[in-house]
Amino acid sequence: MENARGERIRKPQIVVDAVLSRVRSGEWAPGTKLPSERDLSAEYKVSRAAVREALQVLQLSGHIETRLGDGSFVAEPPAGTSTEDDPGLLAGLSISETLEVRQAVELSSAFMAIRRASRSDLLKLQAVVAEMEEHLEQSDYKSYLLSTLDLHILVAKASRNAYLIRVVTELTDRHRDDQWLLHDRYTPEVAAFSFDVHRDLVEAIVNHDPAGVFDAITRHYEDYPVLHGQNSRETK
Repeated sequence: MENARGERIRKPQIVVDAVLSRVRSGEWAPGTKLPSERDLSAEYKVSRAAVREALQVLQLSGHIETRLGDGSFVAEPPAGTSTEDDPGLLAGLSISETLEVRQAVELSSAFMAIRRASRSDLLKLQAVVAEMEEHLEQSDYKSYLLSTLDLHILVAKASRNAYLIRVVTELTDRHRDDQWLLHDRYTPEVAAFSFDVHRDLVEAIVNHDPAGVFDAITRHYEDYPVLHGQNSRETK
């Protein structure tokens, strides 16, 4: 399927557009519970993964909210009236599009960093963790989020693999302009989760712990509340 400009529409965006159409038509008012992932997948003939990514975009952009144990609900409409001019939606689509790729390449980077990181590399990683902690003590979430991006690039550099460094840097830099969207949804609880994950990742690299690396990165990309809401493992 293509849009009016002849560009291919990704399947998650098909679901995003369909859900927003029903919200904006008044069919689904604020507070309406969305169908389950399984039902949305069947209705729009896309995979559960595509539905999950679509819900992630809608959660990030403030169009829906996810409640622990209850599912996803239509939120009060944010600023912006269409897919084309809604900055939150566009930023959410940009962030979501790169997450799966980032998870895969950052796992590879971290595993290589366990074997190849120099003492200088490890000290730099630990210094960024200390910097992140200082930002949180000051409730400076904007600076904190930028430091997390710097940390991911440092992990890639510690892999000593030029290709991984280039890919991780490119993917991470794509998020810098969209970090305001995450910042707007940060709370002390989300920040604490994020800090624990990044600190655990660095500790796992320092301690040559592949299982710890896998656990930290999986939690980062699959359980991060600000990316997935409070019910990221819906199975209904």
